[in-house]
Amino acid sequence: MTALCFPRPRHVLAAFAVALAASASQAGGLDIHADADAKDVGLPIYPGAIKNSDSGRDSAGFSFGIWGQAFGFKLAVASYRSADSVDAVAAFYRDAMRPYGPVLDCTGVRARSDRHHDDKNNQDKPVTCDDDSVEAGGRLFKVGINRAQRVFKVTPTPSGSKFELVHVEMHGSD
Repeated sequence: MTALCFPRPRHVLAAFAVALAASASQAGGLDIHADADAKDVGLPIYPGAIKNSDSGRDSAGFSFGIWGQAFGFKLAVASYRSADSVDAVAAFYRDAMRPYGPVLDCTGVRARSDRHHDDKNNQDKPVTCDDDSVEAGGRLFKVGINRAQRVFKVTPTPSGSKFELVHVEMHGSD
């Protein structure tokens, strides 16, 4: 997984989904929701957090799923803000992510793009920090395996913090 901030995510994902669905000769499905939340990611909502909409242009979250006989892909993203500090929010989500496995702290890792997660051999391997980074003062946690992972990213704001929750899940050989 590369970036957590997607420019106009619903438009890009909708185009991708239509292309895949059009090429599938077997039964399949497409599911797009413009208002995903922490529940869709499989994590609790931080107490007192408010959905972080982008000046009314985009919703504070989205979910996208596409599936066919031999494959499936699901992505859910939710964005929030809190008056609490980065450290307080990060501690909450580090604990909340533990039921999914060992939580990887990617906070101090420099981004690298030389690793290929699309390789079938890597899909069942634990997530790594190879291709992620976070701005100064922020925190980044990941948990799971490459084909089924959750990501938490929090950054400071003048009034507290903003954070994103992401869940990515892939099935099948395609």
